[in-house]
Amino acid sequence: MNFELGMEPVSLSCLAKCFNLELYGTDILISKFGNLSSSTNVPKSQLTYVSNEHYLSQFNESQIGACVVHVSLRKSLKESKSYLVTKVDPEQVLYELFMNFYSLNKFYNLQTKRGFNNYISSTAVIHEGVIIGSDCTIMDNVVIFPNTFIGDRVTIKPNSVIGGNGMQVKQINGKRKNIPHVGGVEIQDDVEIGSSVCIDKGLFGEFTVIGKETKIDNLVHIAHSVVVGENCTIAAGTAIAGVVTVGNNTWLGINCSINQLLNIGEYSLVGTGSVIIKSVSPHEKVFGSPARSIGWVCKCRSEIHSIDTILLCHKCRRKYFLDENKVTEIK
Repeated sequence: MNFELGMEPVSLSCLAKCFNLELYGTDILISKFGNLSSSTNVPKSQLTYVSNEHYLSQFNESQIGACVVHVSLRKSLKESKSYLVTKVDPEQVLYELFMNFYSLNKFYNLQTKRGFNNYISSTAVIHEGVIIGSDCTIMDNVVIFPNTFIGDRVTIKPNSVIGGNGMQVKQINGKRKNIPHVGGVEIQDDVEIGSSVCIDKGLFGEFTVIGKETKIDNLVHIAHSVVVGENCTIAAGTAIAGVVTVGNNTWLGINCSINQLLNIGEYSLVGTGSVIIKSVSPHEKVFGSPARSIGWVCKCRSEIHSIDTILLCHKCRRKYFLDENKVTEIK
């Protein structure tokens, strides 16, 4: 469904006037906050922040509409871009702006909708602002928070919590606070979610996504703004940190841990107890703490073996070409 929730638009000039900032560049309307890494369908309406020259260069080359920047970086600002210039920490300014609009209830929400032929336990707690498709099973003591979309034929087992706030702690007005999340969770068709699973909603309006036919075991934690592809298998005890992308047909073994902002390639396999601290290539098999590459996996889930520069699956006979740690199927 590619959901994203924004807020009532506000001009940069209004923000500058109300929060003692200086507008540099074009005055545009902002309808979303985010980091440079935040996923969004409306980058030109997003306000972000940068803290040094490296990230300012990334912003200047991006499609993101505006950013909060420290006055010391003024010499690197471009007239074709838009900035809010501050004399204090740009990150703190962004989160204070975000918290201000959250307190004013300016962010949009989903509207409640229910499909047909659903079983929902009498002990489940379903908040307003939840969309549920048809032929779903929601078992005892499940809690589903607002801004959750659930497709058809989804099963959620006892004690799972869908759409709660994630962990994003920042210094706001001199105190450490966990930042409220204004995004949601999208659970696509034919997903199965085990018992005592926690799936956090997106932070800045984006949705945490669980792709079609993915199966999630018990006691799994999926943090804010994660995107899990289709046909994945996530074993018990797995913890996935924020803003991770997991490709289609991936297998995550028991008790593995994945650091934030990483990409786990399609058809890859993460072994039991592995700690992932760098991105994993498609078809790669990794294991250990920290995880290291120990081989390659075919689309049929069997190991593929090297014959010179060719990888061959002895089970289904698919062939792959290996070049600089990248696997490409040979048709």
